[in-house]
Amino acid sequence: SHVLTSDIAIAPSNNKKIVDRARSASAKVVTFGTAEADYCVVGKYLSTPFGNAGKIDQLWRSMPHDITNSLAAVALVLESGLVNISEIAQPLKSFVSAPHRIELVGEFNGSRWFDDSKATSPHAALTAIRSFEKVVLVAGGRNKDLDLSELATEPHRVSAVIAIGEDAPLIQAAFENVCPVVRAVSMSDAVELAASYVVPGTDVLLSPGCTSYDWYQNYNERGDDYQMCVRSFFASKGEQHE
Repeated sequence: SHVLTSDIAIAPSNNKKIVDRARSASAKVVTFGTAEADYCVVGKYLSTPFGNAGKIDQLWRSMPHDITNSLAAVALVLESGLVNISEIAQPLKSFVSAPHRIELVGEFNGSRWFDDSKATSPHAALTAIRSFEKVVLVAGGRNKDLDLSELATEPHRVSAVIAIGEDAPLIQAAFENVCPVVRAVSMSDAVELAASYVVPGTDVLLSPGCTSYDWYQNYNERGDDYQMCVRSFFASKGEQHE
């Protein structure tokens, strides 16, 4: 997407269609992206036309989409004159995201468990998957009539899939011949199954790619239940959050 005010258009450098559309407006156009953009990554820094906005390793979190989101936010506030460059680094470091957006639940036995219940479409879930080298994925729910095969387009990142919810069969079909897939009958069952596949260094990610309305009232409730099930499972094993 892009940010547009009456005077400034801020567009992702890797999307030519959006950049071209922004340039058709009367606004000043600036681009953001990891490379070859007005706001980009140079070495270990977020680079802007006004100077460095801070180090990547000092961001509140530095997954690929966190970096591009930060660059877009920096471009917006600098180009609009809301702040100057010296006021950027601390907010980027202290920012706190809303819950259920690749939220770290805890680390157990050398593996991190994440809650991305907010990802209710395949595109959103795939963005999360791309943030990890290797995951056991918990996915499913009630599909929005979208193509769930998009979830399986990064097969080297997914070691196993736990399919949940009403459209679990569609998740199973999407990952057929890609990796092991098992179906869970409840969230607690999903957590237990995920734990049976995870090994140290592999993360576990709830990123459903579907809505929550089959088992829950909303994605918040689903994420809360997942977090409770994760903590309860490891507590029952006598294992503490690392």
